[in-house]
Amino acid sequence: MNETYDLARFFKALGDETRLSLVILLSQQEPGSAMCVGRLARELDTSISNVSQHLRVLKDLGLVQGERRGYRIHYFLDQERLAAYEALAQALLGKALPIKVND
Repeated sequence: MNETYDLARFFKALGDETRLSLVILLSQQEPGSAMCVGRLARELDTSISNVSQHLRVLKDLGLVQGERRGYRIHYFLDQERLAAYEALAQALLGKALPIKVND
């Protein structure tokens, strides 16, 4: 796959309001923290199945990782992967799009 394709997938994924809200919510967690699907659904006032479908898209991009804790899987944002997409956007778009992730 090429870089343009990867960046287009990233922007397309974040072009959905629910997925963008998930990324924002997960980015606000303390390092080492994670949330289960049920908690994410409550926070976003939507169904568990809806959150699960959107998480799958974000996991396919590598933006979200899951970790089993007991009976539940808890999700967290992969900060390194997000930074890689930021760097890719900067490389391809230059200064045309000022993106800043986590100072």
